[in-house]
Amino acid sequence: MPGVAATVSLKKALLAECMDQLTLLPSATEAARTELKSYNTTIPMGSLAIGVDNIHHDVFLSPKFVQATRDYLFGLIRQSTKSTYFAGVELRAAKSPDNASFRKLLTDLLQSSLTQAKYQKNIEIDLVFRLALLKFLTIEIGNQFANLILEGKEWIRQRGEQFERSQQAHVIQARLSELQSARRGVIREVGQQVAQIVVDVEENVIAKTRRALFGEDFAPLYELLKNRLIFLEGGKDDIFFLEHYVLLGNYARDPDRFEAMDELFQDLLREAGLAISQDPAYSEAHQAHAALLEQSRAMRSEIANLENLLVNEIGDFLAAGGDA
Repeated sequence: MPGVAATVSLKKALLAECMDQLTLLPSATEAARTELKSYNTTIPMGSLAIGVDNIHHDVFLSPKFVQATRDYLFGLIRQSTKSTYFAGVELRAAKSPDNASFRKLLTDLLQSSLTQAKYQKNIEIDLVFRLALLKFLTIEIGNQFANLILEGKEWIRQRGEQFERSQQAHVIQARLSELQSARRGVIREVGQQVAQIVVDVEENVIAKTRRALFGEDFAPLYELLKNRLIFLEGGKDDIFFLEHYVLLGNYARDPDRFEAMDELFQDLLREAGLAISQDPAYSEAHQAHAALLEQSRAMRSEIANLENLLVNEIGDFLAAGGDA
């Protein structure tokens, strides 16, 4: 099996590399000095009142900020797609995206949140606001992409039925279909631009103020909220992973899927003499995942058997001359 052979070869290569660095390996009589443990990051929200739905925390964003952000995101998306998909199409009048104005608006909003948290002497207020802001930005990028597609269709419809049947209309409709297929790439490009602005504001302005008010105790939580994966559609993107992280397999049969690579490195660390303690929650989730995979395989096998049975029945029916 090529996939298994490749995995075994990779394991041997990694183990050989570790063997060359003797400082990483304890002697045969020496107990492992390093113990690896899993961890979970929890954002504290215990002191905040639950919202009207008894599930979420309510956060109010000013109408001015909401509308300005929507216009800015729409402008970014239109700017990144106009030359490729909307050549010769004049959509509604809109200002070009002003990065400086949006940066200032975002800075003022984050500073006001931090000031309110200081006034209430509760950093959780700023944390829940930051989460709400990130949620709003990521959702609104997708909404404004949909608005751009809708405006393209409206532009065609408003020119009447005769234009809708013209060659130019068919060309524009084809471009809109191509744009819809390129949705993930457009959202990735725009999302990373917005993420860069958020990171710049955080590192150059907000972080200094927060350290002066609350110290360094909450720095890891804000570091987590700077992760650019937040701005990817669904939290994942193969091109982004390939450029910045590690691209692993997406299908259960791929030899380089996450579960296979995780097991490979755990075996490698055990052979190197490092102790690995399994978190009960991880073990439970791993067992549940394995059970679901097995159930999926069983269902696929049953469906394949039913398909074969149906094909045989049809073949027998046709061989008998089609008589019931």
